[in-house]
Amino acid sequence: MLALKPLAMALAVLSCASLAARAEEYSIKVATPETPPSFDNLYLQIAYEKGIFKKNGLNVTDFMQLKGGSLATTAVVSGQADLTATDAEGIVQATKAGYPVRAVSSPSVKLTYVVAARKEIKSFKDLKGQPFAVSRAGALSQYVTFPFLAREGLTKNDVQWLSVGSSKDRLLALSANRVKAAVVYIDNAMETRGDPNIHFIGDIAELMPLYPHELLLVRQEDIEKRPEKVVRIVQSIMEACRYLNTHREESIEVFIKYTGAERALAEETYDQLFKVKAWGLNGGMTKEMLENVVDLSIQNGALDERVAINKFADFSFQEEALKRMGGPIPE
Repeated sequence: MLALKPLAMALAVLSCASLAARAEEYSIKVATPETPPSFDNLYLQIAYEKGIFKKNGLNVTDFMQLKGGSLATTAVVSGQADLTATDAEGIVQATKAGYPVRAVSSPSVKLTYVVAARKEIKSFKDLKGQPFAVSRAGALSQYVTFPFLAREGLTKNDVQWLSVGSSKDRLLALSANRVKAAVVYIDNAMETRGDPNIHFIGDIAELMPLYPHELLLVRQEDIEKRPEKVVRIVQSIMEACRYLNTHREESIEVFIKYTGAERALAEETYDQLFKVKAWGLNGGMTKEMLENVVDLSIQNGALDERVAINKFADFSFQEEALKRMGGPIPE
């Protein structure tokens, strides 16, 4: 029995150290990938506005509202932000280039995009030689159209790609007839209801149902040196996704605060996203979806060889956060 005392003491010390780590508060800087936000990636604003970060021992010292996933990724890479959510392709390219970042969950699990077009564009086939608005060359808003073009016998070189900016900016370009089509979020698309000059010719999730819209991004330095901080970040965003799924009215109020959207539009958008299960209630990130990201990147020439998932993603923090939250819930 006496021989067991050192072991018991060691376990007690480890337990105390673990409790002390969990009691520690971490200061974090949050970067949002677009301004104004879309409803499907409102989880960052929800975690901030509803005190979820604070509840989990994360003190937000800066909430940066950026305009573009590449800017948000750069903010994390450079240490100006501790986390953001951005497109999977951007993360793969960043890690391939040697930047020390990793994806740790997928809070936005569905591509809630539609392809809006001018009334004279009846199908993707009519887009040959026509200007098409994307956020930037090589971005998700361009990638996701390629399977639709291929279905009509077109290649990516058959379309004139114009780098315009956010989903809202792309919609404005379409409304002004500067472009003939654009990939836009559901909430922006609904702003065009009643406009006889614009209609929808494609639902991105139709051809890509198991493809993430955004992944949660953190620095490798935090993963290695401050794993407790990363677990809390992942848990906070997962709780924010669950909040979005269960608190309709409160979520709509946050969306209106950050976007100035009309209530009827906000309500209709929320209901559409709820119906398609847009939020990752259990973290969302799966190996299958990340394999799909790599597959598409290779098909589109963004990658010349296969990249192992563990080179750009780490599942351990999603698993630990889910364990602390009592396990998965029905989605």
